[in-house]
Order: sequence, then structure tokens, then C-alpha cells
Amino acid sequence: MESARDKYTGEIIDAEQLWIMNSVNDSGYMCIGCIASVIPCSYLPENKVRAHFRIKDKHETDCDIDGDERLVKRALKQRVTTKDGFPGRFPNRLVLRDARPVTGSNGSPAVSTASNGTIKNVSDVLSEARRERRWAANTIRPICRTFINFPFDRDLSLAISGIAANTYQRIFLCLNRDKVVKYNEPHIFYAPIAWKAPASDDNQIEIQLSYGEWKDRKLVNPYRLRVNWKNWSAAKRNYISKDIEISRLESIAAKNSDSKKMGWLFFIGRQDEEDLTLFHVDDHRLICCFVVEMVYPPRPTESTAKKWPPRRLVRKNY
Repeated sequence: MESARDKYTGEIIDAEQLWIMNSVNDSGYMCIGCIASVIPCSYLPENKVRAHFRIKDKHETDCDIDGDERLVKRALKQRVTTKDGFPGRFPNRLVLRDARPVTGSNGSPAVSTASNGTIKNVSDVLSEARRERRWAANTIRPICRTFINFPFDRDLSLAISGIAANTYQRIFLCLNRDKVVKYNEPHIFYAPIAWKAPASDDNQIEIQLSYGEWKDRKLVNPYRLRVNWKNWSAAKRNYISKDIEISRLESIAAKNSDSKKMGWLFFIGRQDEEDLTLFHVDDHRLICCFVVEMVYPPRPTESTAKKWPPRRLVRKNY
């Protein structure tokens, strides 16, 4: 399982977030679709595979997590939004909190207060969280996963402070494949990650991408992402470097097995004014990697135009 729910806060946690936690409560997580306990796995620094959750016993009979998985499989082939709306859960906004919700000592839940001032117990908090179909992400990772998993539904609403666009389709932008251009507006940018290992020191880590200026069929001036981590904790540095390295190795393995999957780097960053190939990121929550086969829906034909709300399609850059 890629994500789980914190039993004490109701917050949805991506497994990769375990890499950055000072301590991980092995009994503190549950399935997103029911109250079954899940166990965090492969989150230690020495682990060589990606962090994940696994079910401890079995899901509740009314759990809809399998339904979510079936929905994603269908969504990779066709639009799943109907006249009644989008049938699944998805993050519709990015909220960068400075800290996760506080739990009590010994991992017990913190007190939650309703809008009328009454105290809500944990079951009420979890019940509300499970019913919530639109939720706030604390990193761009679940937002990027939604963009990947629902390619025909990218007109879903999305709000990110500092970005004027208000849908997944308009907020995400793939870097130009074969030339270096200036981007005048902020986006969630993305491009394939290069196989070359990133260079790092105490001040930064620099990641090369596989798009940029080409000459004689060779990439001569690639885009690069510089993550400025001078004042970061060791945990935050490990979070980013581990995500990049695992994704890089998974991408190489996918190519060697003739898979269509590629390693993709997503980020919200600022383009350097003097060197347009260079982007800067200062926040670990604004960068992530996925190794996936990216799906781009075909442009709607005249016969299908009525099914598709007007929107700008992502340019096919590969």
C-alpha cells in the first residue's frame, strides 16, 4: 500500500513520508478505506526498496480500498468522472503546514475540538476523515500521484498558493523536451530523471533531467534541479536523496526490462534568471519522484467533444 491513515490525527500519510519521521509508530496507522491496522515497512535508512505499508490482518468487510484500486485501473484507460462528479478521493489543495498534527504522549491522540467548541473523540475524527472525499495534501506527492493515476480527469480542481491555475491540467507542466525555454508562470513542473547520479555536498544536491537542448541527437544542455538543503536536517536530506536514488535505479531497471515506465521528477521551483536550464527548490515538500508509464489522453474528436469539458491539454513532449 502506498499510503495509510494516521490513527490519531486522521491525516493521510504517504509511505515515503516515513523516511523523514524521527520515530515511526508501528501500530499507529490504518487503512484509508477501513479501520484495519497496517504496518509501515522499509522505512529505515538502510532499506534498499521504497517504503510502503502492508495489511496486518485483513480489511473490514465494508472497506472500499479494492474499489479505489479498481477505479485507478479503469481511470488509466478512460474518464471516470460522471455527471454526478468524481467517484474517488483526491487532494484538491496543497497546504504546507510547519508541523504535523500533535498527538499526545505515548502516541495517544491529541484532543480535537469541533467548530461549536465541543470535544470530538478519535472515532468521530476518523469517521469524518474517511467520509472526506476532497482533502488537503501537505506535500505535492499525493497530488502528483492523482495527476498520474487519472489522466482523463485532469480537469479536477486544485488550489496551490502562488499558482494562478486551478485545475490539475493547468497546474502541471512538462518541461520542453528538446529545447531550453523560459517559463514565466509557476507550475508543478515535471520531466524524466536522468540516469546520472546526482551531485551533492553540504549545501545542495543537483539532479539532472533528460530534457533540454539537443544537438546531433545528444543532450548537450539538460535541465537541472538544484535542491538547496544547507539548513535542512539529516532526515530531510535523506528523504530527498533516497527518493531520487531509488527512483533512478528503478528507472534503469525498467528500461533494462523493456518496460514503458520511466522515472519522473516533479517539483515546484523557480527558474534561474541567468541560467534557464537551472531550477531551484528550497522545500522538501515540493519535490518527489515516481517511476510510472505516463499516460496522455488523445485530443478529443468532434464526436467526443461533448464529453470533455474545455481545458488545455498537456503538450506531448515525448
